[in-house]
Amino acid sequence: MQTKTELTPAIEQHFLTLIAKLSTIFGLLFITDSIYTLIESVFPDSTWLKIIVGTFGLILFIAMGVSLFKDLKFQGKLNRKTLWYGKFTDEYISYASMKGYQYSWNVMSILLPILLILASLNERIEYLPEFLSSISILEFIKLNFAILMLSYGLPILYMLRREQD
Repeated sequence: MQTKTELTPAIEQHFLTLIAKLSTIFGLLFITDSIYTLIESVFPDSTWLKIIVGTFGLILFIAMGVSLFKDLKFQGKLNRKTLWYGKFTDEYISYASMKGYQYSWNVMSILLPILLILASLNERIEYLPEFLSSISILEFIKLNFAILMLSYGLPILYMLRREQD
């Protein structure tokens, strides 16, 4: 017979910190991938620059794996509402989680309409620089996903760090 572990604020805070770190690592990984692709197309002969960016990407990938492995220990301790809806029992942890969602929503709801307006204006008049108009759809999606992940993870890490001080 298994007994359910009581969900304490310390467990919730540790879980939310790991999720915010994972979100930040994902964002940095997608930015690193986009920078690597940009370096390959702009500077095809600079192998040292590709090695530096590739090594940084590999370090981020390893950090992502370690963070995912650490998340596995919370699998039996958290209930479905905490994982899926972000409903934490501690008020400040729930507040920090909601702030992360609000920041990511606000950043995306401001960024995407601006890019949509610029893209529609670019069809009539050349407003966008050559670099932005030549970016592929895949790179655009990667950069937007990176901004989304960073705008979720970084405010949570800042709020939880400030709470610990």
